[in-house]
Parts: sequence; C-alpha cells; structure tokens
Amino acid sequence: MKRLSLILAVVVLALSAQAQLLWKVSGNRLGRPSYILGTYHFAPGSMIDKIPGMEQAIEGCDIVIGELDKENMIGSKVQALAAQAMMAPADSTLDKLFSPQDYAIIEKVFNKYFSNMGVKLRQMNMLKPMAISTQMQAMQAIKYFPNLDPNSLIDVAVQTRANDLGRPSVAMETVEEQLELLFNAPLTEQAKGLLESCKNDEQFTVMSTKLVEAYMAQDLDQINAVMNESSSQEEESAMDALLYSRNRNWAKKLQEIMPERACLVCVGAGHLPGEQGLLQLLRDAGYTVEPMQ
Repeated sequence: MKRLSLILAVVVLALSAQAQLLWKVSGNRLGRPSYILGTYHFAPGSMIDKIPGMEQAIEGCDIVIGELDKENMIGSKVQALAAQAMMAPADSTLDKLFSPQDYAIIEKVFNKYFSNMGVKLRQMNMLKPMAISTQMQAMQAIKYFPNLDPNSLIDVAVQTRANDLGRPSVAMETVEEQLELLFNAPLTEQAKGLLESCKNDEQFTVMSTKLVEAYMAQDLDQINAVMNESSSQEEESAMDALLYSRNRNWAKKLQEIMPERACLVCVGAGHLPGEQGLLQLLRDAGYTVEPMQ
C-alpha cells in the first residue's frame, strides 16, 4: 500500500518543464507524427510555454486526447460525481473504520497538511479513506505552486489552446471510470492504505522528494524505479489497475486513431516510463518514439 501511495503521488507532485516531457511518435506507416505530453495535473497552464516543442505539437495535431476532456476536469458534473464517489456509507465513516489509536495517528498527519487552513479530520469523517489520502497528497502538491489557479491547470490549458486553433479534444476515459478506479476499492483496503501511509509519512515524504528530483532531472527511468521499489503481489495488482492496464488500453486506442489523425496526447507523466509504460508499448508496436528537442 506504500507504493500505491507513491503511484498516486505521481499525479500530484511537481514536474519540470523540460523537453523530455514531450515525445514525438512517428513511423509505422504514420503519415504525420503524433505527440505525447507527460503532465502533472496540478501544474499551472503557463508551463506549456516553457516546454520545448509544445507549440509545434499543438499546431501539428488534428486532435488533443486527454485522460479527461476539459469540461469534465473543471465542470460542475465532475464535482458532483466526485463528491458522491468520495462519500462513505453511514456505517463506514472514519471513526467506525479506525480504532481510536489508529484514528489519532491519521489525525496527526492530517493536521500536518491542514492545520493552517483550520480544517479538522472530524469534519471529513464521512469521506472514504482514499478521499483523505488524495486530499493530503493534493495539499502536498500545492506547496510547489502556492498561487495555483485551479481553473487554469496544464491539462486544461493545452486543450484550450488547441481548441482555439480549431482542434477538438476528446477523452481517454470517462469521469465515472476514473472515480471507480480511485474510490471503489473495498473500504477495508482503503483504510489499511491510509493508515500505513500515515505511519510511514516521513519515509513517504523522502520518496516523494526522489520523484520530484527525478522529474527535475528528466529521468523517467528513475521515476519508474522509485515507483517499483517494492514488489509484493498485492502492490503489483494495484500498479496494474492504476497504471499498466490503462496504458495497454490507451496504446490500443492510439494505434487506431493515429493513422487517421495526428494526436497530441496529454496523460500523467507516471504513465510514460518503464517496460509497461505508454512510450515503450508504442515502441513495441513498431513506432519510433523520441523526445522533442
């Protein structure tokens, strides 16, 4: 479960705006290249102006493909669905899932992230454990961008700029699919994961820093290494659900779309590296995949 927290951290840790975040896909009878951008979902939209080759990718694509389309990233629909998905049943609130001793451990770490905001764990008692985990990780991410505008994040900004040039945007997944993935695991498993991550908060912070340093060094291999430091069967199952299975599905979809339309694909950077990463899956399918310069 510790590594599950690290997988989620890929979504909420800072990225460096450097060339290795943007990749070109060509060859294998493609008439025109497509592009893949590894994003950090909390990064400000202004970062796209700092990524070499980004303007070329936006102007050269026919369509932008995100994990979600921008309307479902910032619209009221996703907020309502997320609120519903994060709500625990009345008989499984936090105070019922944890003993007083374990609740105190979680509360101490929760206060580390939320005390300055005046938010107490008891105010979140009706949320599922995974909702608490994601909220704490989001707060950890915000410290890298203290003036972040939630309505102008990098994934939204890329789609908006492409839309302004007449390029439509579509989604790899639905809101319902992503919420199912995050919040519908058995509550006992979610509770175990939250407690373990809180017990190991200092270690988690150190490993999270490694991820930041790997991003800053443009070292996707190191990102993959940090995410794979443990290898239990339970954690492999979590990795497959959150990353590898989705990568395989996305690679199949792209092989169907890219011959007809040049794509700019924007997905979390954690999906890119490794033998089961999206970049290698496309290489295995016969495409040339190289960083933009």
